[in-house]
Amino acid sequence: MKHELKIHNNLHRKKEVFVPLEAGKVKFYSCGPTTYDFLHIGNARALVVGDLFHRVLRSFGYEVNFVRNYTDVDDKIIERAKELKRDALAHAAIFVEECRTDMESLGMMPATHTPKVSETMPEIIKMIEDIIKNGSAYVDDGEVFFNVPSFKDYGKLSKKDLDSLQHGIRVEVDSRKKHPSDFVLWKPAKAGEPAWDSPWGKGRPGWHIECSAMAKKFLGNTIDLHHGGVDLMFPHHENEIAQSEAANKCPFCNNWAHNEFLNFGSEKMSKSLGNVVKIRDFVEKYGGQVLRHIMLSVHYRARLEWSDEVVKRALEEVKRIHEFVVETESYKATSNGAIDPEIEKCLDNMKEEIANDFNSAGAMGQFFSFLRYVKNQKDQLSEASLTRIKETLTFVQEALGLIHNDPERVLRELKKNEQDTTSSDVDAAWIEKLIAERAQAKVSKNWARADEIRKELSAKNIVLKDNPDGTTNWKMN
Repeated sequence: MKHELKIHNNLHRKKEVFVPLEAGKVKFYSCGPTTYDFLHIGNARALVVGDLFHRVLRSFGYEVNFVRNYTDVDDKIIERAKELKRDALAHAAIFVEECRTDMESLGMMPATHTPKVSETMPEIIKMIEDIIKNGSAYVDDGEVFFNVPSFKDYGKLSKKDLDSLQHGIRVEVDSRKKHPSDFVLWKPAKAGEPAWDSPWGKGRPGWHIECSAMAKKFLGNTIDLHHGGVDLMFPHHENEIAQSEAANKCPFCNNWAHNEFLNFGSEKMSKSLGNVVKIRDFVEKYGGQVLRHIMLSVHYRARLEWSDEVVKRALEEVKRIHEFVVETESYKATSNGAIDPEIEKCLDNMKEEIANDFNSAGAMGQFFSFLRYVKNQKDQLSEASLTRIKETLTFVQEALGLIHNDPERVLRELKKNEQDTTSSDVDAAWIEKLIAERAQAKVSKNWARADEIRKELSAKNIVLKDNPDGTTNWKMN
């Protein structure tokens, strides 16, 4: 492989050359959504980053066995179903389909396997039995707890020292636990909640054991790469490691990658702040291609600062990319000469960026430089250069997903969005009337009124452009 893939491995807190257990094959698990409600754009970041990893690995020639789960058995689902007087599993099934719709709108490639917790119960129960047999779990009145002190490496991912962890500050520690850090593997059934038969009585699994069992079912005891949001590192991923290694007596995962949060200004997105934006609502207004573009515009380990300016820039860049793709279809070779060196090196530069810990932002920077150069050289392209341009566009489409399969459709949606924004927010006739009044004011040398009109329009985010022939164009900023 020409470009050596390096991943920032949070297990060791450093960037390392990625070496899978089996040459040419990757076992990859990414924590999927909990299906209790519509997904929001914070969820979109984790989903798109997982999809980026999947795409890049495939583009670099790996055979990828990719598992992304649906958590359809969870406290949040049960609570929401009760509010709606609905069966919890039926409620989760509805939102599994809604999640699939949102993922498709983001241009995500299908995972190899998309298991549900409700369909993995035999594997979950078997893993808990193995943990008990190996001395790392105990049963108390139908409830099974993982005995954290029995796992000597606890904290190796999060770098938390077990002895220094504070317990009982925000919630009362369960008196049945042998140690305050012990966590639930199986909980007894409660009236009206989904439950399954088990050796410890009717009940349901704890959250952490679910991912361990689903990963083992489809990927085996040891996997190459595990991904999730940085908020899952502790306790979820730490607990996954403990219970998987206690059950299987071997390493669980060799590489851990976590994406950072999405922030609104200086605040993390949260319902309490009222800044939660649903994927469905954003896509209906701007399109899934724009949301995907935003998610990949910064490195996955950097915080994504959400703002109107970020959305505006993404709209412009998505339009620019897809106009370029459409334009290249009409390019004709003007010679049989050698490939243009600048065009030739762009693809290698992009691959170099993306091989450096999935640096999508760096790859996008290289691509926009390539786009500008090609447009300036479009009338003097050799056949070899045209072939390289197509190869570069194919890589951008397949490895990053930044080019839609139907670019003209994207452009139509963007144009409709511009028209809808204009028609809903401003009165075009009113704008034209003010522009005419401003033109007359300039003829009469009433510069104060002319400036006043410009400022009035600017306050409505309307930008004026005076042309050499005396006419004036306007657009929404």
